Formats: sequence, structure tokens, C-alpha cells
Amino acid sequence: AQDQQTATSTNQQPAQPDMQAYSNGYKTAFTEISCALSSPTVGTLPSDLVGTYYKCGPAMFSAGSLPPPKNSLVKPRQPPVPDGEDASRMVSHPFEGDGAVLAITFHGDKASTDEEEGGEDGEEPRVDTTGKVTTRFRYVRTNAFTNERKKGKKLYTGMESTRSTPSSVGNDSPLPFYRHHLLPGLNKMRKNTSNTRTVYFGKKLLALWSGGLPYKLDSLALSTDGRTQMGGVIKKEEASIGAKAAIDAKNNRILF
Repeated sequence: AQDQQTATSTNQQPAQPDMQAYSNGYKTAFTEISCALSSPTVGTLPSDLVGTYYKCGPAMFSAGSLPPPKNSLVKPRQPPVPDGEDASRMVSHPFEGDGAVLAITFHGDKASTDEEEGGEDGEEPRVDTTGKVTTRFRYVRTNAFTNERKKGKKLYTGMESTRSTPSSVGNDSPLPFYRHHLLPGLNKMRKNTSNTRTVYFGKKLLALWSGGLPYKLDSLALSTDGRTQMGGVIKKEEASIGAKAAIDAKNNRILF
């Protein structure tokens, strides 16, 4: 009986991956969140949890598909399209999607009292945030993102083209990879997606990408201030910086 059981377990095929669930993580977000009060769908929030959690990642996989505001003077030449409708606007790899930042602020146990709700001297009543979080979600307005949004089409390539030719150079790196990543500033059409990681340091929120300058964001509204040379630490604008960072709290510095 034991031999039969062993044979049965050996013949069992491994479960197939749920590709549908995997693909759901890579769908274009067509709506941004300026500010919203959210409640957990499962469980409750710890009352002593206070602070803001920032998360950055690719969120647009069909280039130029964020609708502009209704009162915007600049209208895209091509309207936004759902993923998969126009192959020429789709990225070839999920990591090439335009970056967006999610910010979740935990307020802790801050229940509004009756006196606070009434306000003082005409002040607006305070909002009860007990057991809730404040959510914001916005795309990083990189130069490439803005240009593709205006044109309504894909204008740039990046990591997705690293296997377009079998020729290699250097350390067996495909030639496009060498041109796009190992020689910063050489290819002006290399897209800084700013989609790898966010770091908050020195009262500044940075969106990082390996291969280009970081973008500086407003930590509250998540609006994009533009590229930063880190106060002159990065000497050339076309230079690059790594997307991995560690904060040295003891010496009050950040290491890339």
C-alpha cells in the first residue's frame, strides 16, 4: 500500500500557474485618486499605526491612455484605449509600463470629539479617520509619459527591446541592452519609466528607475516636480542612478 501511495504521488503533475490571476496584476489604471478615505475590506487597523506607506510600480501598459481633465487645454491626438485593443501602443514587457505611486496614510486612533466636530471660529469640522486610511494614487509625470499622453501613442522603447538582435557586446549583453542601459544618455529615446521604487528621505519623495535620473514628487499630493540631480550630487542630467536604496539612519544619509 505504501509503494502504491508513493507511485501515485510521484505521478501527480504540478499544479498549473493561474495565469489569469497573474495577468490581473498588469492592467492599466485609467483613473487616479487625488484623495480618498478608505476602510479595510478584511480585519481592522492597529490603533498605534501612524505614518505613510509609499508603493511604486508599473501601471500603464497601453501608452498614452490616461484621459486628461475635462478642462484641459491639451487634448491627446488619439483617445485612450483599453489594453490589447491597439498592439502598437502596448508594452512588450510589464516592467516597461509607466510608473505610478500609491500612498496610504495611517492615522492611528484619532477619533473626532463632539467639540472637534463643531469646529472653532468657523473652521471646518474635522474628519473622523478612526480605522481608516487616506489613499492617493497618481502617475509620475515623466517627460516620456507626458509626450505619449499628448500624442496618444507609443513613442519610446526601453528594456523590452533588449532581445531584438542576437549580436552582443561586452559581458555577453545583447547590443540593445548595452545601448539602452549601460551607456546612460546615449539613446535619447530610452524611456525613464520611473516605476521601480519610491524613497522618502530629506523631506523629499523620490521615484527611482535604474537607467535615469530620479523624479521628485510632492509627498502629500503626489504631484511631480520633475527630475532631480540630488542637489548637484549627480553632475550630468543625462546620468543615471540605481533604483535600489538603503537609508543609513545613524549617519543620516542614503546609499544607492
